[in-house]
Amino acid sequence: MSAASESIRQIPVDLIRSGSTQARRRFDSDRLRELAESIRESGLIQPVVVRSIDGGFELLAGERRWRAAQLVGVHEIPAIVRDDLADDEAQVLGLIENLQRESLTPIETAQGLRQLAQRTGMTHEQLAVRVGKSRVYITNFLRLLNLVPAVQTMVDEGSLSSGHAKVLASVAPETQLQWARDAVRRKLNVRALERQLSSDRRAPATSPAKDGDWRRLERAVAEHLGYPVSIEAADDGRGELRVRFHSLEELDGVLQRIGYDASNG
Repeated sequence: MSAASESIRQIPVDLIRSGSTQARRRFDSDRLRELAESIRESGLIQPVVVRSIDGGFELLAGERRWRAAQLVGVHEIPAIVRDDLADDEAQVLGLIENLQRESLTPIETAQGLRQLAQRTGMTHEQLAVRVGKSRVYITNFLRLLNLVPAVQTMVDEGSLSSGHAKVLASVAPETQLQWARDAVRRKLNVRALERQLSSDRRAPATSPAKDGDWRRLERAVAEHLGYPVSIEAADDGRGELRVRFHSLEELDGVLQRIGYDASNG
């Protein structure tokens, strides 16, 4: 790395644009305002990192600082210009900074790692070495991309922890949202969620494969009740609806959902 690549310059904020390889997509508005007030009082102490592009500059690291500076009307910010970096190296730099600051959500981390792997063709082992993490760390985060979008949103918003997310990533896509909502509603910790999933997997199969209409109906009823549901129907129209619960408290919850008040029974 040359000395020139490490020199700090004052660059107009309106000449800087968000990086195309930026992993971070969510910015907490309250924390952004706090940083903006700090910049108003003390200035921007740590420079952002950019590279020259199309008559301006592409942001490689420090997007939160750049956004906060704009909030308080700062016209110029200190920046290190890294025109020595190729696209892949630029992405690695931004991803590593965010990982070190722990400023990415679990899903942003997973998406950033996947994008880096796709661009470079690196294995999980090579990714781990490049970003300074373990191979297990890389594999666990990439598994989060097996989650359906609605569950990914719950993780990003903090309704579910990354621990819950890693457990749910091994669940069939069609039941992930049901289990995620159940974990939130019942305030299950990660270990309790694992036990519930293990118990459900051990339950014997009670019917042959159903067609798509019956599976969709089961999912709709389960989502409405908030509990696992199975529907068995014969060709003549007879059948049964089963709702699985794991405690008397859960049974009370099922009864309340269908309008029955056990206290008046």
